[in-house]
Amino acid sequence: MFFSKPFRFLVPSFITGLGMLVFPLTLSAAPLPAAVKDPHYGAVLYEFYQQNYFSAAVSLLTAQQLKRLKHHDADSELLLGGLYLSYGLHSDAEKIFTKLIDDAVAPEVRDRAWFYLGKIRYQKQLFTEAETALSRVGDALDESLQEEFRILKANLLMAQEKYTGAAIALQGLVENEGEQKANYARFNLGVALIRASRENGGKNDEQEKGDREKGDHEKDNREEIGMNLLREVAELKSNVSDQKALRDKANLVLGFSLIDTMPAVAKHFLQRVRLQGPFSNKALLGLGWAEVKLQRYEAALVAWEELATRERTDPAVFEALLGRGNALERLRAFPQAMQSYKNAIAIFERELDALNNTVVAVKAGRLWTDLLAQVSRNEMGWFWEAELLPDTPEARYLLVVMAEHGFHEAIKNLRDLWFLDKNLSRWTIEVPAFEDMLALRRATYEAQLDKLTPEQTLSHAQDVRISRDIYADELVRIGETKDVFALLTGKEKKLMERLSKVEERIWQLSNQPGQHLKRLDHYRDRYRVYKGLLDYEVETTYAIRFQQVRKNLNSLDAVLEETLQQQNSLQRARGSAPVNFDAYEKIISNKYQRIASLRKEIKAAFDEQQLQLQEMVDLELDILRARLVDYLDQARFSLAHLQDLAADAAESGKELK
Repeated sequence: MFFSKPFRFLVPSFITGLGMLVFPLTLSAAPLPAAVKDPHYGAVLYEFYQQNYFSAAVSLLTAQQLKRLKHHDADSELLLGGLYLSYGLHSDAEKIFTKLIDDAVAPEVRDRAWFYLGKIRYQKQLFTEAETALSRVGDALDESLQEEFRILKANLLMAQEKYTGAAIALQGLVENEGEQKANYARFNLGVALIRASRENGGKNDEQEKGDREKGDHEKDNREEIGMNLLREVAELKSNVSDQKALRDKANLVLGFSLIDTMPAVAKHFLQRVRLQGPFSNKALLGLGWAEVKLQRYEAALVAWEELATRERTDPAVFEALLGRGNALERLRAFPQAMQSYKNAIAIFERELDALNNTVVAVKAGRLWTDLLAQVSRNEMGWFWEAELLPDTPEARYLLVVMAEHGFHEAIKNLRDLWFLDKNLSRWTIEVPAFEDMLALRRATYEAQLDKLTPEQTLSHAQDVRISRDIYADELVRIGETKDVFALLTGKEKKLMERLSKVEERIWQLSNQPGQHLKRLDHYRDRYRVYKGLLDYEVETTYAIRFQQVRKNLNSLDAVLEETLQQQNSLQRARGSAPVNFDAYEKIISNKYQRIASLRKEIKAAFDEQQLQLQEMVDLELDILRARLVDYLDQARFSLAHLQDLAADAAESGKELK
């Protein structure tokens, strides 16, 4: 059999295949206090739980500056530190948490601060310092943070390659968490146990040799337990999307770990991976290599033919294109193998051209413009919308780069800076509106002051005071003389006048002869009745009338006093209003300049972040380009080798077999 030079396929090794799923560390929810005593803190929490983190931070800073959170001072500081942490402001967040610890706050606040400090140091990759901070967390940590605390400890141990300790921490997650979260912990625990069985813990050769004999059984046991845990995850039954993806990952890891030693068993695990899942490409690639190990080249072709039709930015697809030719060559189908290599060469060349176009788009900045155009303009969220990739040919290779966590962080930073610049740009337009409002308020205020001069106000107040004194003197006289008829109402005065006229008329009739003299006694009796009723009403209500008049005078005194105070206020306003308006005008001008300065800083940071992101993408694309070039060279070499064999066979008059 004639076979070309063996391919340098990037088949993952056992350890590479055992990729651990690092638990995500997100912005922890602020624990709800027993009662929200400050309404402004309630408004902040509302924005926070709506995931409007930028609005929550702005509202919180405003409320703190106006001293409106006196009942939730420590809680608000913790929440602000968490918000700073979410936006990558580690130094500012660390200052807040350190201050809370130094202030000897309540145990639950102190534990929460130590937890956040550990989280900050972990994200800064200060693992020793992070471990120290987490060790200071006591029993008062809020229940809502217990799960993330355990996850953080496990992540920290895994980051330090302390897999034995990580296995212990993960064991607690397996036992104490809900079923779905426990499955993630089982997966990581399985990987941690397998890696722990292979680590030498930093021992020298003599220590390792001395421990090897007594530890072999224990290491084998840990590896067996780890494999069983992975099998448990690989066989879980669930219709939840993330659980199905986890199941696929476990089957993929088990399959790749057994390709070299137990290819038939590896096939069993790889065939369990869904054909349309996130790990399907790698599973198809591994399935093909398992079939090759079993010398079932036709079956390997089936898997690789399917894989070769998929998105051609995945390295697994590129390997399938080469593997297909290799399988045909092993089947001695040389013409088909040559055609397969030619097709692979054409595909690799097209992908190299497309990749070069992506590099040009990145350097020209077009890719970032298209990417940011997909992002929401209303609020800075916690996650970058990775599903909103621009629908452009250049963006195809972003999926490869996006596998890196650093790319997500860089895009998030770029998005946040873009949002802040748009926000400040809006304020640039709105600040002149404040200037117009201030000018209108100044004109209105001055016009209102001019309508009522201080001299007019003082003269009017003096006239009222003179009238009040006259009424007061009269009231004193009435009280001393008990002049009840001095407090008659207008209606009563008219009745009194009518009675006087009636009395005068009766007297006149009494001096005139005529038939009416017979009714004079009747008239006098009626007069005395009405006069008596009126006198009775006036005399019995005198005390009430007197007190009412005195009360009205007191009310008048209060109104006069208020008028004089308003007069003084007007006098002060006349002197202070121009100063206040000038101060507001200066504040608005300073804010406008501050906005311009911030936009310059944001522009500089945006350009720097864009440059870093471009360098990151350039590096990843260079790696992908080098891989494509390597695949292209292998395909060309294999094709050239077969062509040489065909030429030699033709010269000898034989058919290539």
